[in-house]
Amino acid sequence: MNVGLGTASFGTSIPEPQAQKILNAFIEVGGTIIDTANNYAFWAGEGGESEKVIGKWLKTKNREQVEIHTKIGALPLDGQNFSTAEGLSKSSIENAVNASLSRLSTHYIDVLYAHIDDASTPLLETWLALSSLVLDGVVKQLGISNYSLSRIIELQSIIDHHDLIPISYAQYRHTIIEPLTDADLGVQICFSPEIIAALTEKNPKIKLVAYSPLLGGSFELGRTLPDKYACDLNEMRVNKVREEAECSQISPSALVLKKIAQQGVMPLTISSKVERLKENIQYFCEV
Repeated sequence: MNVGLGTASFGTSIPEPQAQKILNAFIEVGGTIIDTANNYAFWAGEGGESEKVIGKWLKTKNREQVEIHTKIGALPLDGQNFSTAEGLSKSSIENAVNASLSRLSTHYIDVLYAHIDDASTPLLETWLALSSLVLDGVVKQLGISNYSLSRIIELQSIIDHHDLIPISYAQYRHTIIEPLTDADLGVQICFSPEIIAALTEKNPKIKLVAYSPLLGGSFELGRTLPDKYACDLNEMRVNKVREEAECSQISPSALVLKKIAQQGVMPLTISSKVERLKENIQYFCEV
C-alpha cells in the first residue's frame, strides 16, 4: 500500500488511547509504514511523545508486520525552536538513535531520516555515522528530509566518492497545489522538479514521500486554504478536486492522496478519527 501513517500528534493533541486505536485501524486496512520523528511533538510537548506511544503499541504487535520510519537531527535542545536543533554530528546521531530505539521499544529502525540539514557538521561526518548504523544492522535504510538542491548534490557526491550507503528515501512537503512563491515555510522544503530529478538520477528506485499532503484537511468542503497557499489559482484547483470527488462519491482528501500516489510519491496521512482514516485509505486503494 503506497501510503504511510503520519504520527506527529500522537501523545500530544491525539491522546495515547486514541493513537493506539488509529495504529490498530491502520494495520487492519493493510497499512505497514508508520512515520514518526524524535522531535514529535515538541511544539505541543517536549518531543519524543510520538515515539513513546508507538513503542508501547509495538510491544503488543509482531515487529516484522510494520515498518518504523523515524527522523533525527531536528529536536530543539531548548525545546523551543530549530535554531538549537541537536544536529547531525557523529555523537548527536549516536545519542539520538539510542534514545529513539529505547522509546520505540525496538532493536532496529527500518528507515532513519536526517530530518533537517545541519550546516555546522560536515556532510561526510553525518553520512559516515549514518552508514555505520546500516552496516551494524541498527538501521535498514537511510533517508533525507528538507535538504536543499545544492546540499543534495554535494551529499550524493560524497556518498559516491566514499562508497557510503545511498539515499533510499526522501521526504519533503508536498501536495497537489503549490505554496505562494513568497511563502515562508521555515525549515520545511517542498519537492521541486529539480530536487526530484537530482534524487532519482542517482537512485531511480528512491522512495519519494510527501508530508502535509492534505494541508490539515483544507481540501474538504467548508474548509479554507492556509494563508501560505491562499490564491485564486489554488482555490480553483481545490474546487475542481471537490467536484471530482463528489462525482466519484469519495472524500476530497482520499482523492488528493490518490493523485499524489499517481505522481509516484507516497503520501503520509493522519486523522484523529478512526473511521475517517479507514475511509480515506479504502477509497485511496479503490480510486
